[in-house]
Amino acid sequence: MPEVDLAEKLNPRLTHFLANRLGWKQLNPIQEKAIPIIFEGRDTLVLAPTASGKTEAVLIPLFNEILNNKLEPTSVLYISPLKALINDMHNRIESWGNHFGITAAKWHGDVDLGKRNKYLKNPTDFLSITPESLEVIIMNKSSSAKHRIFQNVRYIIIDEIHYFADSDRGIQLNSIVNRISRYSNHDIQKLGLSATVGNPELIAEWMDKENPATIVKDDDQREFKSKILNIDLADFSKLINKIKNKKILIFVNSRAGAENIHYELVNNSHYKNVFIHHSSIDRDRREESEKKFKEAKTGIMISTTTLELGIDIGNIDTVIQEGPPPNISSFLQRIGRSGRRSKIQRAIIIAQDFEILQSLAVLMLTKEDSIEEIKVSDKSKDILFHQILSQTFELGKTSRKELYDNLHGCYSFSGITKKEFKILLDEMVRQDFIRLGPDKSVTLGYEFEEKFGKDNFMSFYSVFCPNTEYKLKEGRKEVGSIDSSFAIGLKPKQLFLLGGKTWRIKNIDHEDKIIRVQASRPKRNIPLWISDGPPISYLITRKIYDILLGNFTEEDLIAFGQKARKYLDKFVEEAQKSGFAEGIIPVEIIGNRVYINTFAGNKANNLLSYLFRLYYDIYSVSCTPEYCSFMVKEHEISIEDIEEIMYNASKTLEDPESLLKINDEIGTFYKNKFINFLPEEDEIKLKMHLLFDQEGLLDVIENNTLVLIHNNSFRKLFDKNKDKMEQGKKLMSKEFLESEKEKYQ
Repeated sequence: MPEVDLAEKLNPRLTHFLANRLGWKQLNPIQEKAIPIIFEGRDTLVLAPTASGKTEAVLIPLFNEILNNKLEPTSVLYISPLKALINDMHNRIESWGNHFGITAAKWHGDVDLGKRNKYLKNPTDFLSITPESLEVIIMNKSSSAKHRIFQNVRYIIIDEIHYFADSDRGIQLNSIVNRISRYSNHDIQKLGLSATVGNPELIAEWMDKENPATIVKDDDQREFKSKILNIDLADFSKLINKIKNKKILIFVNSRAGAENIHYELVNNSHYKNVFIHHSSIDRDRREESEKKFKEAKTGIMISTTTLELGIDIGNIDTVIQEGPPPNISSFLQRIGRSGRRSKIQRAIIIAQDFEILQSLAVLMLTKEDSIEEIKVSDKSKDILFHQILSQTFELGKTSRKELYDNLHGCYSFSGITKKEFKILLDEMVRQDFIRLGPDKSVTLGYEFEEKFGKDNFMSFYSVFCPNTEYKLKEGRKEVGSIDSSFAIGLKPKQLFLLGGKTWRIKNIDHEDKIIRVQASRPKRNIPLWISDGPPISYLITRKIYDILLGNFTEEDLIAFGQKARKYLDKFVEEAQKSGFAEGIIPVEIIGNRVYINTFAGNKANNLLSYLFRLYYDIYSVSCTPEYCSFMVKEHEISIEDIEEIMYNASKTLEDPESLLKINDEIGTFYKNKFINFLPEEDEIKLKMHLLFDQEGLLDVIENNTLVLIHNNSFRKLFDKNKDKMEQGKKLMSKEFLESEKEKYQ
């Protein structure tokens, strides 16, 4: 066990449990660093790779405090972004708790009413819950019930905190934690867990603005071995068959890609245990796959982002990434899944053509410990809109001052002044979401129930927009879901593959969004989902440009296969032949077609296209992570014209009239249910923050010079490779949308 000073603080029963039941000989480095700080009562942000023991670094001191001080329930809230993570953590806590007589419960949308009512009557020591379920409790339970549930809360664990911090759900959670503190008799200690955060200081401040959390980081890095291969799907099974008697986790950037690889490996690999996991597969089948894969000694799991977070699926020998990941944080989460037994993280990246550059950029940035920074707003007025309504519903009757005082305490609203708060309230009064009484009291208005009252306000509790997918049902059982854009083109008797099974469509109910299916013989038709293809980050695309200039070493290329190296050399050769150089933004003008090669990422280039829309009638817009391209209608454009717009970009983006025009071009935006109810100025600022990378675009413009180039052979090679990859998607889409031509008996 650990050193004497720490061991003396641990309850003997807990020490015995760790040593004899779990077989621990000592605490690991992250536990030895975190536990003393947690014992001191400080808010703590624990940063460590997946499977490093960071969860236990938090559980050990909390179990210890419950045992030593006989804390009254509920003393610990565990909050997670995913129901699957809650189920997994609940099982782990319950397993420990059974040994000590410490109780645990879970609460989310899939937990039946009977179990929730049982908890309300007899609160447990631990409660594992989602932010939305906490919102339900705060809004709907009586004041006495909330005091009974939360009065003994001393600790709040926020798992996968990086996932929360820059999202609407995180802003909601930030506010909820602040509101819960009003019902507790104690100063609540907040404990955050994350594998990867580029700017942990901001997350620490997000946890508590006045007293930021203490950051505890695992410096004991596991060895990382990687390989970049350029192979196609037909050779994928050959690669897998070379890996004998291993547990392999394959990450794919799209659901369609996951189905494709699953079909290939089921039919052409020697592995018997081949599973698939993504968001369109129903929960029961996902959980069954998790359990079977965890128990298997060898096998393959193919997944999208659904297994990126810390669901326990056992020891993984190798992670394979099919296509480069869109950001470094995601890549670190994924490779962190491997190496629990060997202490060596092993990753293979399968990259096609231009993806090889992106893969090298990811590996180099990983080696440099460069991770994207999370952007967290302290003026989240769209979620403030939601929380004003939620708190008014909770209290029945309140006041401007009480609303402001109760909500202003969390980081996400801390930058909103009293004047700005009043402007938002006045707009909510104007739209009749709230009403002001003669005594200056605040109550709910007619529009609150009109907009959000359906199904007993169920749509109000979650801040994100509901998906528009069709449910797939085999009899009464739900087997999955597919995007409505794909569902609209389907007809009875068609076949498609989902979750590794082939389904025949019996009938489609477009009104209730239900497709009734039955299992059928194998057929390789795979749904396409509209959400596939995440944007590539600024950090990665700027690194790609750096690579094209030859800024890499032979040591950086150790991971490269021979074929992948050949593609890399070709791209670098063509970029330098085309005139790419340090400190420039290469610009092409071909007739009325413009290419501006910023290498600033999707969001920055999208914003650049909107800047040109302010001055020119442009069309045929194409924005990749590498360039912004468009055609100018009935007008000649020169490099001087382009320079004038881009070098004045900072001034333009500060001009309210320009922002108003950009907002009109964007139109209605459904980031969540509330953004379009805000005052126009706030709505515009939020859209700009969410849709674009203004900081990245201005950074590229201000630190580089526009240079006109001719005969850009690099871009031609890039477009040729991009078209080749896109053609594969189009052929797949054609197979689906024209599948009615096939006749099934």
